[in-house]
Amino acid sequence: MGIVTTIIVVVAIAWVVWVLVAIRHQLRSGDIVVPPMFASTLLFGLGIVAVIALGASPLHLLWWFPLSVVLGVVVLMFPAGVTFTMACLGLLAGLKPRQDSSTKRR
Repeated sequence: MGIVTTIIVVVAIAWVVWVLVAIRHQLRSGDIVVPPMFASTLLFGLGIVAVIALGASPLHLLWWFPLSVVLGVVVLMFPAGVTFTMACLGLLAGLKPRQDSSTKRR
């Protein structure tokens, strides 16, 4: 069972990294990014961290994956979820926040 759980964790981490790299490429090239996909990836990544931190069985990731997809859509129904997702997308793209006109150097 140890090999199976290790494979599940490695595949889960690889999937999250692959999706984040693909989304970063889309942001940099100006392509369309689907926010629910990004939000569900963040939630799945949070689930991976929780499984590792709590010492739970990595087999929990098998049911957490489809649940994170559903929750990724639900999170975007709330303004705080949209704000957080857009802020994380901005960080992933490497965007810098705009300076106010009062703080700009002349």
